[in-house]
Amino acid sequence: MQEKYILEKCIIEELSITKEKFDIFFKNNLNKYSDEDYLYRDKIKYKDIPKWIHDSKELWWFIKFMRNLNYITPISDEKWEFFKFWELQFSKELLHEIDKNASWIFFTNSSETDKKLFIANWMLEEAISSSQLEWASTTTKEAKKMIKEKRKPITDDEKMIVNNYEAMNYIRNDLIKKELEEWDLLYLQKILTKDTLEYKEDEWRFRTDKDSIIVEFERKIAHIPPNQKILKSELKKLIDFANNKWSFNTFVHPIIKAILIHFWIWYLHPFCDWNWRTARALFYWYLLKNDYYWFSYIPLSSVIKKSKIDYAKSYIYSEQDDSDVTYFINYNLRKIKLALTRFKEDINNRFKKNHNNLKKLYHLNLNDRQKKLLVYFIENMYSFTTPMTHMNYYNISKKTSINDLKDLEKKWYIYSIKSWRSLNYFPVEWLINKIEK
Repeated sequence: MQEKYILEKCIIEELSITKEKFDIFFKNNLNKYSDEDYLYRDKIKYKDIPKWIHDSKELWWFIKFMRNLNYITPISDEKWEFFKFWELQFSKELLHEIDKNASWIFFTNSSETDKKLFIANWMLEEAISSSQLEWASTTTKEAKKMIKEKRKPITDDEKMIVNNYEAMNYIRNDLIKKELEEWDLLYLQKILTKDTLEYKEDEWRFRTDKDSIIVEFERKIAHIPPNQKILKSELKKLIDFANNKWSFNTFVHPIIKAILIHFWIWYLHPFCDWNWRTARALFYWYLLKNDYYWFSYIPLSSVIKKSKIDYAKSYIYSEQDDSDVTYFINYNLRKIKLALTRFKEDINNRFKKNHNNLKKLYHLNLNDRQKKLLVYFIENMYSFTTPMTHMNYYNISKKTSINDLKDLEKKWYIYSIKSWRSLNYFPVEWLINKIEK
């Protein structure tokens, strides 16, 4: 059916392709170069040349020709030519799998506390990893400690991480409840850039032509954003698209739409700095807004930060190869797939390990939070907690947090040491022996 449809479309549009070459494409499975491996021409030139195709240039032309039979997006460049994308076979399977698992499938046996913990951990990971994508140098361990203890950030890198964390909170608690407006874009950018820009007034405005913004990659100009007149008109289109007031002629999956919003913000570069972070924040906003809460658990940015160069190239290829945004869509879908796999493994390992350790605590007269804290100390004997950390982690009151910890201390599972104005609680040295008695 797909072959018949494409051939008919070629005839209707009077495109210069012969029946023989059409057969070559499918008999040699050349569409494999436009699927999970969505290759650019620098990779195609090293592939085997099928019979009746003269050289790698003709092979590339042929693959490019077939890619042109795809979707048109509302994203346009300065020449008013629209970006397009090819629907990948592997994406259909992946998106189907995501939709199957989008509701709490991994949490059927989990308590509400566990669900809250996963969200809290995701927000921490996302805030830190997203900042590290922008080359923030603070270590993950120190960043987690700073946020959990609500320590005031000192360096620009620390401020960047705290800003990201505040932005995630704003998206989850406020922005998903309303339609997107220009004001929301500015406010989100202000949260993300607070006290990190050279000029404070840049926190709360869109860029103008006077700012002369360019994007560099490997010391070369990779992208020059459109002028402010185009930016203004395109922002209105983007907001309509984000509010689902602009649609394709056929169904396009919400995750693809979220990725397109991500790309669109990068392409427009509406702000003086940190556009990438705003783009990723709006990607998450759209998914959560459209009931994909499942994305609150997968460590996407922590996966992306391990391939920063490919992440940047996916933007550049999409712009430079005839406005084909499939490169960017493909990159993000592959990282979502990888993050999904790692999440499943992490869930299985964590529940298995926690279940085994919690079994040892069944006989203790403690609440669920206290037992989980002791499990944490069994696995992290040199760590500590504070009333503030315990309160934030479990989303409880300060009084409840203090009572939890004092009770554990009274029963000699933990002990406290005063540090400045706070109490740090450590596990007793013989904790595992005491529990197993």
